[in-house]
Amino acid sequence: MLTARLRKPARGFTLIEMMVALALGLIVMTAVLALVLSIIRSNRQTLQSTRLNQELRATLAVVASDLRRARGVGDPLTTALAVGGNPFGAMSVNGSCIVYAYDGAVDGPWHIVRLDNNGRITLQGSVNRPANCTPAGTPTPIGSAQVQITSLTFTPTTTSSTPPLATDENVVRQFDVTITGHLVDSDANVAAVNRTMSQTVYVRSVGTGI
Repeated sequence: MLTARLRKPARGFTLIEMMVALALGLIVMTAVLALVLSIIRSNRQTLQSTRLNQELRATLAVVASDLRRARGVGDPLTTALAVGGNPFGAMSVNGSCIVYAYDGAVDGPWHIVRLDNNGRITLQGSVNRPANCTPAGTPTPIGSAQVQITSLTFTPTTTSSTPPLATDENVVRQFDVTITGHLVDSDANVAAVNRTMSQTVYVRSVGTGI
């Protein structure tokens, strides 16, 4: 009987204690969820940034590879000594557009590489030397539609102080090609990231000027 009287009745949690515990649990869960979402967002932005770099690098490589063939002929020695010189020797740069030619060019021999109004770099072939950067025909886009190019520049550099022929001057053998772009993405933080890449291209020496 004495032992029964000494026992205390079992107590549970009060309503206030349960509400406090619940509030603390919600705060912790909210913080963890925010951290997880932040990590996911950061990883996505990193992946998209890497993708942008890869897309720009691939586009620049295609442009540089084709431009490197400029002034190319089947028989350089005969062409260099021929009257009138290289028929593909002339090149022209107009803002974000470059016109050049080489023997065996697809849909060529003349090629036009330019930045269109939709933020795409395009390549277009022409049988005859085009009078401007927008000849008739359908250009072929270069690169992914998920990347918008905002700037394309071709900077010629005169690199030959000793021309191959006495009549040749200012032989442009080098171009710096620079592109700037960003991803087309619904995430404003991703779309706001711009990258600029540049590559130096050495072209054929059979020809004069630009």
